[in-house]
Amino acid sequence: MEIVELLPTLHQVNLDFGQVYLWRDDDELTLVDTGTPGSGAAIDSAVASLGLARSAVRRILVTHGHEDHAGSAAEIRGWHGAPVYVHHADAPVVRGERRRAEPVITEFERPYWEQVTASGITSLAIPPSPVDTELVGGEELDFGGGAHVVAIPGHTAGSIAVHLPAHGVVFAGDTVATLPGQGVIPGVFNVDRTAMLESFRRLADLDPDVVCVGHGASVVGDAGRAMRAALS
Repeated sequence: MEIVELLPTLHQVNLDFGQVYLWRDDDELTLVDTGTPGSGAAIDSAVASLGLARSAVRRILVTHGHEDHAGSAAEIRGWHGAPVYVHHADAPVVRGERRRAEPVITEFERPYWEQVTASGITSLAIPPSPVDTELVGGEELDFGGGAHVVAIPGHTAGSIAVHLPAHGVVFAGDTVATLPGQGVIPGVFNVDRTAMLESFRRLADLDPDVVCVGHGASVVGDAGRAMRAALS
């Protein structure tokens, strides 16, 4: 586990596979995504490194119902009952009622997809978690000076982003990624690439200063411009 400070109130927690985010309001934390199953201990260590107890986690936002984002939702909710927020279209996956939809793999994505499937990540079962609040997009949540939920279908039907306009921050899930030496790219492994690209444009139009991505280094500073450049 590695923890990276993006802002004094925002930390990226790099896990063995993927990453999660901790947003801090005084002594309260919001966890965005939960990693693969079994990531609770690493996230607990990250919380402790901020000088807080696990009870500081007051809410859990899941950007979409994939194994590396929803995998530890049940475990972390079990710490003390912090509510889990998921878009209604992906909520059945998080609750264990159905398997996630398979992505449509492009030729560019194929070698990366083969690496991911070889790792065994895609065959992991998500331990079922209650979903306390089903989102549709347009909600405002009580953290970060007002957190706006943005529905961004395409990577999955129920993908969401979370926009903190007071801080110029967007949590983009897997709709935005970065690659070493290439920078920002639209997300890969989508159920609907056309819809994902439209969602990517919507996030770029928010003109964030910071975009927290699902995989890769988050962009700190003029992130909206980097996103628009990725579409040109």
